Amino acid sequence: MSNDPTAKVLFRIPEDDGSASVETLWAVPLGNDLYKLDNSPFCAYGVSWQDTVYAPFDPQEGMPTFQSVVERSGNRTVRVILVPSASAGSGTEGVLQGLINLGCSDEGMAPG
Repeated sequence: MSNDPTAKVLFRIPEDDGSASVETLWAVPLGNDLYKLDNSPFCAYGVSWQDTVYAPFDPQEGMPTFQSVVERSGNRTVRVILVPSASAGSGTEGVLQGLINLGCSDEGMAPG
């Protein structure tokens, strides 16, 4: 691993048809194939922001690949799909603001 303070960790998300999709999350390398997640997952379940995960380098993937959670951060990932998306005047903006007022952080995904 380079001296770069951040890395990407690959997560394989099983699909109903037996295939898998991929999500990569930013993480801080801790050494010994351990990483602290540095953003929230959109698709990978069972992990949250700041969890420490074991992700050894997979030569086929070309990057660290998630194997297990080593230590939970205590954070929780809650997925909320707002229709229409939270934008000024959309009516759903208040829902997002309410969550932020409760102390939640948010990470958005492009509409569509």
